[in-house]
Amino acid sequence: MFFELRKRPKEPKDGKAKSLYTFFRFVDFFYLSIGMKAYDRDSSNTSKPDGHRTVLRCYFIFQMLNLNVVLLSEIIYVFLAFSSGNNFLEATMNLSFIGFVIIGDLKIRHIWSKRRHITKVVQCFELLHPKTAEQQKKYKLDDYLCSYRRVSIFYFGMHLILIWTYNLYWAVYYLIYDFWLDVRHFEQMLPYFCWTPWDWKGNWSYYVLYISQNIAGQTCLSGQLAADMFMCALVTLLIMHFKRLSEQIEQHVAGVLPANQDLGFLQTSIVYHQRLLGLTKDVNQIFGVSLFCNFTSSIFIICFVIFQMTIGGNLDNMVMLMLFLLCAMVQVFMIGNYAQSLVNSSDLVGEAVYNHNWYLGDLRYRKLMLMIMQRAQRPNYLKATNFLEVSLVTVTELLQLSYKVFALVRTMYAQ
Repeated sequence: MFFELRKRPKEPKDGKAKSLYTFFRFVDFFYLSIGMKAYDRDSSNTSKPDGHRTVLRCYFIFQMLNLNVVLLSEIIYVFLAFSSGNNFLEATMNLSFIGFVIIGDLKIRHIWSKRRHITKVVQCFELLHPKTAEQQKKYKLDDYLCSYRRVSIFYFGMHLILIWTYNLYWAVYYLIYDFWLDVRHFEQMLPYFCWTPWDWKGNWSYYVLYISQNIAGQTCLSGQLAADMFMCALVTLLIMHFKRLSEQIEQHVAGVLPANQDLGFLQTSIVYHQRLLGLTKDVNQIFGVSLFCNFTSSIFIICFVIFQMTIGGNLDNMVMLMLFLLCAMVQVFMIGNYAQSLVNSSDLVGEAVYNHNWYLGDLRYRKLMLMIMQRAQRPNYLKATNFLEVSLVTVTELLQLSYKVFALVRTMYAQ
């Protein structure tokens, strides 16, 4: 797995403890770029709007209106292309982008509607978060934070390169070939095929549409990536806590301390385990719809992108489609890897119970140990609503289904 832990980085010289919100730094930035806050640090202020909150709300409304207007114009273009039988290749290419935009739109709306729930979940994680540098060393927090940051930088960077390479392609094309070298006549083109009730070529409205589509593309991208990495940050924290719990149980020596102290340790471990199970359930409730959208849309995005690449086209479009396919594949594999790591780390709790010397404890201790072991035998899954339990097996099944849909579409096109 590409985000597995590496060697632990050196402890900072000042020895300062890391805040929980360090994990959410990239997420907060991208949500703020579209005028949105996914959670409130102080839940008592959620109902008290101020000037800053009002400005953010207006900016968010503008971003969402622009995104949906651009989306509607793309959908109308595809509908007219299919109904008239013209521009079939352009329409199928647009379908991939439309799927990406719809999922981004849904994710933003869903996270916005779950803000209160997310705030409560973040507060619960904050209560569990190790507070001192010494405690964080035991949790190996630096390892998890560095691993998560590497994945975030790669994930955000790759998608930003994709979207802005695509968005600015025609602007760069004009600057190089027409304005600078003067070797070709530039025909005004937009990043995405869309329908408008007027002819935008050759007048000022072209520049308005170009800017509007660029802003919409970034809005969609920010909503998509922030939701994915927010979920991955919470899953990383769950993995950290599950592994710490399993280490505590496995390292505990039963029968050496008085029976009451053994029982106190075990009761604390049971409460800790129950909290982690409850937080996993909360994460599934918040991100279940987002996960379901990710996997269902990926089937069609991968299918239509491969279809476009197999029927041919100019080199420019092929490069863009390859980048788009790479991003879709990375998204699926990244989520599948995090989900599989959550399953594996939750399984470690049951193994730790079995491996430690429980047989030296008294009868009450041994009976209580069964409670943790019985629950730990049921894997802890990320769930895409109630329809799908996510793991690496899910990724394999998704790719197989994508190929089947591609084969169907390719056959229909050949006929």
